[in-house]
Amino acid sequence: MALADPAGCAKGSEDNNPFPDIIELNVGGQVYITRHPTLVSVPGSLLWEMFTQKNVRSLARDSKGRFFVDRDGFLFRYILDYMRDRQLVLPEHFPERGRLQREAEYFVLPELVKLLAPKLSEQNSLGDDPCQSDPEEPSPGADAARGLTSAAAA
Repeated sequence: MALADPAGCAKGSEDNNPFPDIIELNVGGQVYITRHPTLVSVPGSLLWEMFTQKNVRSLARDSKGRFFVDRDGFLFRYILDYMRDRQLVLPEHFPERGRLQREAEYFVLPELVKLLAPKLSEQNSLGDDPCQSDPEEPSPGADAARGLTSAAAA
């Protein structure tokens, strides 16, 4: 049985899957190690397309034999996390939402693109305009206007 063979874990089974269960990726110089089922967990995605094909030799490899993807290695961690559990978890005040959305589009992850898109439009429509005055602080002319209104009422 292949389970007893420790090398069987690293080699793909010849019957259905030419890929090993544990896959090493080099994404933009960052090395990621993940399981094959994670990479094919979103049918139709670019990684699904890459890692369900039968011709392993057609995929680019780096000098150490890892599968190479020429994309942003830092942002790929969020792509991989999403593929693991279909949830988007980003650090607070994450400054690269737009770039991550572009990566999600590249990797053909439409649900992740949707999760990222509303955040962009939400931020832009919330009135984060730095020129708006704080309602707690009256504008400089507010005291004078209040004084005129009070005087007219009297």
